[in-house]
Amino acid sequence: MIGEDPAGAAVVVVNYGSHRLLELSAYDPGNILAAEQALIIVVDNYSTLPEREAITRLAADRGWELVPLPANRGFGAGVNAGVVRAIDLGADSVILLNPDAQLTVGVAEELHRHCLDHPDEVVTPRLITSTGKTYSAGSFIELDTGALRGRRPERDGEDPDRNRPDPRGTVLPVTADRTPWLTAACLAISTRLWCRVGGMAEDYFLYWEDVDLSVRCLRAGARLVVRDDLVAVHDEGGTQGVGAGGDGAKSDLYYRFNCRNRLLFARRLLSLRRRLRWALATPRESWQIYLRGGRRQLLTRPSGLVAAVRGSLAGLGLLFTKPESVEQQRRRNLEQLSSPIGPRVLLAHPSADLYGSDRMMIESAEGLRADGCRVTVVLPYRGPLVAELEHRGFPVLTCGLPALRKSILNPEGLVRFGLDTIRHAGAALRLIRRHGADLVYVNTLVVPGWLLLARLAGRRVVCHIHEAERRLPRTVRRLLTAPIALADRVIANSRFTACVLAGTLPGARQRTEVVHNGLEFPAATPPREELAGRARLIFCGRLSARKGPQTAIAAVRELTDRGIDVELDLVGSPVSGQESFEAELRAQAAPLGDRVRFLGFRADAADLFAGADIALVPSVGDESYGNVAVEAAAAARPVVIAGQPGLAEAVGSLPSVRVVPPDRPERLADAISDVIKDWDAVAAAAVASADRVRDDHAVARFRRDLATVARSTMR
Repeated sequence: MIGEDPAGAAVVVVNYGSHRLLELSAYDPGNILAAEQALIIVVDNYSTLPEREAITRLAADRGWELVPLPANRGFGAGVNAGVVRAIDLGADSVILLNPDAQLTVGVAEELHRHCLDHPDEVVTPRLITSTGKTYSAGSFIELDTGALRGRRPERDGEDPDRNRPDPRGTVLPVTADRTPWLTAACLAISTRLWCRVGGMAEDYFLYWEDVDLSVRCLRAGARLVVRDDLVAVHDEGGTQGVGAGGDGAKSDLYYRFNCRNRLLFARRLLSLRRRLRWALATPRESWQIYLRGGRRQLLTRPSGLVAAVRGSLAGLGLLFTKPESVEQQRRRNLEQLSSPIGPRVLLAHPSADLYGSDRMMIESAEGLRADGCRVTVVLPYRGPLVAELEHRGFPVLTCGLPALRKSILNPEGLVRFGLDTIRHAGAALRLIRRHGADLVYVNTLVVPGWLLLARLAGRRVVCHIHEAERRLPRTVRRLLTAPIALADRVIANSRFTACVLAGTLPGARQRTEVVHNGLEFPAATPPREELAGRARLIFCGRLSARKGPQTAIAAVRELTDRGIDVELDLVGSPVSGQESFEAELRAQAAPLGDRVRFLGFRADAADLFAGADIALVPSVGDESYGNVAVEAAAAARPVVIAGQPGLAEAVGSLPSVRVVPPDRPERLADAISDVIKDWDAVAAAAVASADRVRDDHAVARFRRDLATVARSTMR
């Protein structure tokens, strides 16, 4: 990190054969790369074995975080790899820095502070050469031709009489015929904005990635700012920008990729009308790019002109292919950002809500990414879960491959399920081939189509089971669990789930691993010292008959009849298509007046637990585990659970938990009454139990164990 700020910036440097430049900076007093307290992340795009060994030694000597890529994947891929590592290490802003740029600690701290104060701004200092000449103070693209030009305050609407640089920075203006951009030679951006736009595009390979990033940031509502009061030094050509002749000519790579990528940028981000104009302007603009190296090179190095022509032709070939939409670009860039290193994993999940199994899917994705996997999540539709995943930097795709529901237990539902599977199978197969090269991770058993298609595509498959339905007819259970035979490994969320599976499909026993759920818990609020007034009960979960909210309401009625003053908050919503059940619950609760409140779905129940006294988990149907019971116990709240094996396995041994028979409102009321009468002792036990629950259900343990199973499957 930088300076005294414990959550400061990371400096990301992409190296390709430039360890000597970094070595000079590493021992230059005042340079950010020489600062012991700075978090420096060096991404090495592989060039040669001696270079890899040299940069490895230098990073170890200086305490830098080294991200060694197995090949030269280009500048954008290198930057993305570095930012992913920075986010993993907790940085809330990143400074991109070229190996041939010099940045002082003081300037780095100011850039970081700017990102903290203005997280929706991309900021750069004024860049000068070692001779004091301005190298860059922001630039503009002429949108009708693709010409690039540097910022000139007197021509760009700025006050020519301003004598002092503005410490707030100069916001570069956007007009109808031009747009600004900032060079990535030295650029600072908040990690929040970085994840929102999806990081750098990787298909440029070299040059124009920063132009593309700047424009996408602008389209996302950000602003580009130049801090003229801050200065960094950049001598272009220290890496791969200069040709071998030493006469000012650029390298062939410079000409080729600048000419090509100018047109690739147009294909990605401009309208058809402007792409036509850029095509017509290509001979002139490519010639101008070539002349950046001087006219003498026509005689001394004609290969540069050949490279410029080849790049222009390649760009023209790309220009009129069908461009991606802005949303497709953002998702693809998020996919590239997710984890540019390691095996690719497609994680298929059956819903886009934010209930227990959905939250566990997020932790599964985090565990796989922490293990170095490149994770893409596919959902059947867009819902609250999408925003949470994308906020964490996971690419999210949608495919309507259907999930198993009770509706298939009749001929009409079964036919509809089969037709929907056939209709979406082609799209699902394409997603598997593109994103699941190393592993398809199917989260829950209710999406068997992914298991079948992954096996047809020749992919390794893991199925994570969160269901344990003992009460279904044996024939139905065998039908539902039959797809498990297609999985290479099975993860069960509890011993109970594993036993139910083994009883139905004995052949799966040897391939099944139990990984108990793990959760992230907010700080616990101690329970009330005295239950003055009404005792506050809470139910969190789906409003479905199998979860038992009707039992909770009936228990409140029973307690009221006994003269015990209680109220109940129901937190959750019904499954789509089962809204009539909520209407039945409201009718059941109507005679109780304000003692029962329907709060609807809440993404985060932590504050609700803090305001409650006793949590109820009165499930009527089998529960494979019971995340809500765990969360309530971790919040230091007494919990009354139904005697379902999965719930008992999760929290049944805690002294703050009471277990009652399922679907027995009077017994549930008895347990609640006992907790209220013995409040002092039960509340103290709840506080003591909270620490034990947090240790037993630590999310770090879950992520590690899950990733171990997944990694062993890919071998």
